[in-house]
Amino acid sequence: MEDPSPDHSLFEDAIEAIYTTISEKDLREFRPHVDTKSLVKDLRSICAEDPKEQMRLIASSRKLTLFCRSFTSFFDIVSTFTQLRSDWLGWFWGLVRLLFKAGSKWVLFLEKIADMFEAVANTLPQYRQIYETRKLQYQGGNHDERLTALMSYVYADIVQFSLDLYRMFSRGSQGAKARHSRLSSATILWRPLDSRFALLEERLLQHRRWFEFEARQEIQDYALIAQHRSEYIEFLHTQPEENGQLENERMARRLRRVDKVKAWLANSCAYQDFYEHRASQRHANSCSWFLKTEKYFKWKNKPFEQAIANDTKELERSWHDRVLFVQALPGFGKTVMSGAIILDLSAEGEDLNINDEPPTTAFFHFNAAHLYCKHPNDAFRALAAQLIDAHRHDRSTLDALALIMHDVLAILTLLLRQHPTFLVIDGLDECSDMDLFLTVLPELCRKSDSRAILLSRPGIEIPLQYQKWASDAPHIVSLDESQNAADIAAYVSDNLNRMADQGFFGMNVDRSLITQAAGRSNGVFLWAALLLNLLQSPTLSPSERRDILEQVHELEGLEAMYRNILNLLDRGQTMEKRVAADVFRWLSSSITRLCIPALRTALAINTGKATPSSHYLLDLAESIPQLTCSLVEVTGCSVLFTHRSVREYLQSPSCQGSDFSLVDECNVHAHLAARCLSYLANDVPKRPLGRLMPPVRPAPLVAGSSAMSARTSRSGDSGYKSLSSISEAGRGNNPPAPIQYPQTTTPTTLAFDANMPFLRYASLCWPVHLTRALSRRHQAAPQPQPHDEPFAHTPWLPALSQFLTERLAVTAWVEASWRYNLPPTLSRLVPLLTAIKAEMPPASVEARELRWVVHGSRELSDALAELKNEYATTLRENPSLIWQWSGRRRRVGGIRFALSHSRLPRHATPFPVFVVDRGWLVSFLAVGHCITGFMAAEPNVWTVEYA
Repeated sequence: MEDPSPDHSLFEDAIEAIYTTISEKDLREFRPHVDTKSLVKDLRSICAEDPKEQMRLIASSRKLTLFCRSFTSFFDIVSTFTQLRSDWLGWFWGLVRLLFKAGSKWVLFLEKIADMFEAVANTLPQYRQIYETRKLQYQGGNHDERLTALMSYVYADIVQFSLDLYRMFSRGSQGAKARHSRLSSATILWRPLDSRFALLEERLLQHRRWFEFEARQEIQDYALIAQHRSEYIEFLHTQPEENGQLENERMARRLRRVDKVKAWLANSCAYQDFYEHRASQRHANSCSWFLKTEKYFKWKNKPFEQAIANDTKELERSWHDRVLFVQALPGFGKTVMSGAIILDLSAEGEDLNINDEPPTTAFFHFNAAHLYCKHPNDAFRALAAQLIDAHRHDRSTLDALALIMHDVLAILTLLLRQHPTFLVIDGLDECSDMDLFLTVLPELCRKSDSRAILLSRPGIEIPLQYQKWASDAPHIVSLDESQNAADIAAYVSDNLNRMADQGFFGMNVDRSLITQAAGRSNGVFLWAALLLNLLQSPTLSPSERRDILEQVHELEGLEAMYRNILNLLDRGQTMEKRVAADVFRWLSSSITRLCIPALRTALAINTGKATPSSHYLLDLAESIPQLTCSLVEVTGCSVLFTHRSVREYLQSPSCQGSDFSLVDECNVHAHLAARCLSYLANDVPKRPLGRLMPPVRPAPLVAGSSAMSARTSRSGDSGYKSLSSISEAGRGNNPPAPIQYPQTTTPTTLAFDANMPFLRYASLCWPVHLTRALSRRHQAAPQPQPHDEPFAHTPWLPALSQFLTERLAVTAWVEASWRYNLPPTLSRLVPLLTAIKAEMPPASVEARELRWVVHGSRELSDALAELKNEYATTLRENPSLIWQWSGRRRRVGGIRFALSHSRLPRHATPFPVFVVDRGWLVSFLAVGHCITGFMAAEPNVWTVEYA
């Protein structure tokens, strides 16, 4: 703000700032108010325009009304010092009305603004009370331009801050005419919004102190009054001119805060990683034909105009024309096309300038194969994160983030209003809630001039609100197989000729076969990519590759291609086939997405044995595509199916007889449960997972962890009923937040599972997999055959039996579950095991093993329930007590057990059950049909007697 002299009134400069800042449209519709009565009435009429948010708008208007009534007497006092002009009131109250009108479309932001004005009202002096007390003195006084100038600072400060808030809701308000304003904030070193509001409150507080001192009746010392005025003027002049380094530090803190918001929004980078992976595979000049189509060219090249961007009625009327649907059959190459569109909009968008600001391109790829790339919220968070990153130095963006940070749609909508933006959405048909996404998208387009292009399969249901017959909406570009035939032919021919030059087909190959193969795709780019992957398989010989080219007509269609690829995988070694099958199972049926280190561990597990330290799967990016013939691909941070149709084929009846089939969902979950149990029994260290800690007084529950624990403790089976909490707490399979210990303890600095990336998943999800395998078994239960090997249909049973006999493994599992804030229970699993036992022939090997497992699981379930009911708080604070407890008087932990395994038959192996004794889980119980009793051989050493 410019302060030329203490005698210069800033009323006129403030009005000039209003005039030069607000948009042309708002200037035409500007309504000056000469008093607060008409203003309050106008605010009420604005509230009535939106019945849905009327109550929240009314609440905000009341706070603004409080400010207006507090500030009304300000003008009464100013009128005693100078001739009060009506435009001073009209422009000020009109600005308040304009700010409320602009913010009414973003109620959440308006509520924050109303809170600020309420705080300002509480900071201002009691103008009305002082005016009523000193009315006669003021009315008899002479005009004092110096006092008028001092009072004008308050007026100008509030006007300037209101204009800063207005800029968030209007595009182009920081244009050339605003920059020339004498009151513009561009003339001083810029501050973040919260810093500017703190400065405003400080200036108002200093004004209040000066004004109340000036108004005191008993003061007659004019020298003292002059001194206070000088001090006030000095404060007003020097306060904005602070150290530049301090301002830079404040700005750095603001940018760090922006980074935190981005981290909160961008919960997964998989969509961007997938885009970059596809971009690296795109053939040169492919999809250039689409960029020249009439509808796309018209959609893209219509200029962004400030007048339309700030015209809410026009935005509401024309939003249909800014949404373009692109539809093509599965495998057409829409994802590759979306990459070409993104590059085109990012490059050529530079020519569509609006006040020297080119449009920003934000994108998202829905992917049903990825847990965190299929919900509408995933898309909105990703789009908001990209816009925040693109405009991280823009003042309007930073001001918006200063007001609110934890409402994704509010942030996204306002950023789209502030900046011209292209939105590219791929895979719309893979969205888990497409109706929700297509319902929210119009709300974004109605409040901004952003343009959206959506790629999907044909036949999706477009809501009726998209229809506008006068403009031929919804605007749909339907693509057929003939349009990308040339791109596919070039792609296949170039790659096959390169392979022929490298000797993949031997010394003699008829190059005409390459031309024939290039024309068999029927417009399916995916088919062409699968053909190339098949021909590059190291399992094939050159003559076999030539045979495939000669009989390529037998591979037409995706189903035929998948069938031949699986036949090729079936020729691999036993270990390779098992790993490939496990890859398909983990990608199709995992409870939460496994990070790459966790998936590497899961694939290396060999049920019943310890996982070797060295494994050929260390390089997943190379080994997994080779083992699956590129049906699965590895990107920078994800492992996923090459295409949605791969999973659909593996789950279809056409794949029923294959070893890689996913048709039997129960069998899939049974194998995954076996992998988890084997990991817990053989690979988890048989020792405390975290630092052993002394007993402490139970502390109050931590808000972050107790909410999850309270929710899961009400569940009958924490593993099954708490899937939502698992998903939220374990996105990306990251370690959970550190457990909060009381001040009497020292938490470990290294996460207890830092070297065990699969521990979280195995501990929390094996009951879920086993529950799903057993609960859905009746849907497609295979009939036992005479030649079936034992446990062929119950692959989980040996692993569960081994796990239950490993006392230390069970103890480690219980500790891990408590550390993850999900107490272990088996209450849902035991009835299912019992039901399975009743269906099996009693004399079979599986039935004998299952009888022991059922009995042991029931005992363990009861013990875990007792543990959670009586010692939940203690173990939540200190899970290491599952191994050791140190009392004040004597040590009762560390009990060791002597077990004679040589005397036990196979199905009477000892089984661990926790028994609570004086707050410590110390006892060991062997369960079996041949047990007759226990005896203490010596202190803290137990033996078991058998029949």
